[in-house]
Amino acid sequence: MSVYSKAPIETFYSDIRRAFLVNVTDGEIVSPNPDIQSSATLFFTDLFPLVYLHTLSNTESVKDFSVEYKSCLKESTKDILPFGDIPKQIAKSLAKSLEATRILFQAFAVGLEVLNVTDVILVNDNNRNNAECHDALVKLTYCPRCLGSAEHVKPCSGYCLNVLRGCLTSYVAELDSPWNSYVGSTEKLVNAMKHQNDEDGLNADGIIRELDNRISEAIMHAMTKGQEIDSKRVWVCGSLEDEVELE
Repeated sequence: MSVYSKAPIETFYSDIRRAFLVNVTDGEIVSPNPDIQSSATLFFTDLFPLVYLHTLSNTESVKDFSVEYKSCLKESTKDILPFGDIPKQIAKSLAKSLEATRILFQAFAVGLEVLNVTDVILVNDNNRNNAECHDALVKLTYCPRCLGSAEHVKPCSGYCLNVLRGCLTSYVAELDSPWNSYVGSTEKLVNAMKHQNDEDGLNADGIIRELDNRISEAIMHAMTKGQEIDSKRVWVCGSLEDEVELE
């Protein structure tokens, strides 16, 4: 069945990958923001005829259903519910975790833009050459590393204060409060998403890693409910006679 389900799986995972994309164009954040809940619903809708054909059907030597019968099975998925509530659970958890991840990536993009703008201001402040301050900040940040010192070695406090007073006082006064708020909020979101046992459902990594198991669980659910699904299938779509393509 894996060979035949390759197309819907690729489409589903492609939508998940697109949900992570964040670009900044002309200062505007651009994100595809696909509807993951619809993507999950479509995936299981496309999966139902394949699961029925390869695991639930008692018809031997069947290559495929007719186009019309396959369409009927897909349209009836919401009524037959072959996978129980698992598709809804997957769709909900994916949508919530990917939204949180997208917000985090957008926050990183905004932070990067702020840093880039700040760097430009330090180099060229009101069309006045500010290269000395820029050089002092580079020296303050990278000198210990360039000299081969351990990364945790910090410059002396006197030098830090001199650079701060001479170059950053006006900017720090304006940026300190909003920047601290931004950093604090971003850190909280990162910590929430790192928790393995995530009660809020924000751990996208854990949810995606479990996705293959949840899909297998959905298929197993259909197999255990085979007779019930078959009865509903006959009621909605009719008999399989003349609706299959034989090998």
